[in-house]
Amino acid sequence: MKRIIKILFVFISFAIITSSCEHYYNPGLNVKTINEDSITLPENQILMEYIKNTGDYINTLGVPNMVSAEDVNENLSDYFVIDTRLHDDYVEGHINGAVNVKMNNLINYFEKNIVPAIYDKIVLVCYSGQSSSYATSILRLLGYNNVYAMKYGMGSWNRTFDDWSKNISNKYANALETKNNPKGRKYNLPEIKTGKQCGAEILKERAKEALNIPFYKLIVKADKAFADSNFYIINYWPKDKYLKGHIPGAIQYTPKHDLSDTTFLNTLPTDKNILVYCFTGQNAAFTIAYLRLLGYKAFTLGFGANSFMHDVLVSREHWHGFKPAEKLHDFPLIKGEKPSNKKINTATNTNNSSPKPKKKLIKRKKKEVTGGCG
Repeated sequence: MKRIIKILFVFISFAIITSSCEHYYNPGLNVKTINEDSITLPENQILMEYIKNTGDYINTLGVPNMVSAEDVNENLSDYFVIDTRLHDDYVEGHINGAVNVKMNNLINYFEKNIVPAIYDKIVLVCYSGQSSSYATSILRLLGYNNVYAMKYGMGSWNRTFDDWSKNISNKYANALETKNNPKGRKYNLPEIKTGKQCGAEILKERAKEALNIPFYKLIVKADKAFADSNFYIINYWPKDKYLKGHIPGAIQYTPKHDLSDTTFLNTLPTDKNILVYCFTGQNAAFTIAYLRLLGYKAFTLGFGANSFMHDVLVSREHWHGFKPAEKLHDFPLIKGEKPSNKKINTATNTNNSSPKPKKKLIKRKKKEVTGGCG
């Protein structure tokens, strides 16, 4: 009986701590400070429970949430575009109406400058689609469920900014292995310390930390991945494709399933750097955002498998080989400091002003790239 009472006590403790501020947390508004119960648990457990209670985003079927440049071009008056590139590159050319916001200012911008819920989609744009995927994942985990990353980045909008063509390669296409490497032993969750006791507030602090890291520091190149045996390398695509060839030593984890605390999240080491790679680096960027929030030392392979076995990917259906003729466009660019040189529904005059809300339209299903392996 005492054992049963103890178990119930722990369960109630979780419920109190993880739910006490969920009711008050609304994306786009400041998180309110509330009194917590005196019972405390390790922050990593509180955060994990909170992420599960709010949907366990990275293990859902919709990931990665992305839209194509064509979609953005067709629906520009319905979407609000945020360009996260360096300001000089933004000035050189950006999408009409796009505002320039640094990644480390995104949370503040969402809370103080706009009302996110009024937009059909908020689209983040970067250079290659990878850092915007990382930021989109974080914002989605914070509850902003209408945020998307633009696939393949600004180069897909206008080939003037193409970063992809110069980074695709076949350098290691003949250096792959086909054996099945077992997952690691079990670990506890990484220790995290934010000083907060509420799931939403812990998540927000972790999100701020994650967005403060310059994304280039989280990118590993193929040369290092093939030479450095100190990484715990995650092949993040389906098992049948993994067995056809992967980075030597890589361990297969199935997207949308294997990184839950009820599946194989606990096989990730807390004492090693983790390298996640997918076909293009975009789904992996969504994934390492989640892992970094939890405290893992996670990195992504720049441009994914396209950076070392491009022609193999192109030759196989649904392997997401980058095809410049299909993915690069010549949509118009706006040059200069201002988001727009002509009026559109979502245009703003400065980076710091809130976009004018558009009249709410009846939503139609729009063509988008979402839920694939990215």
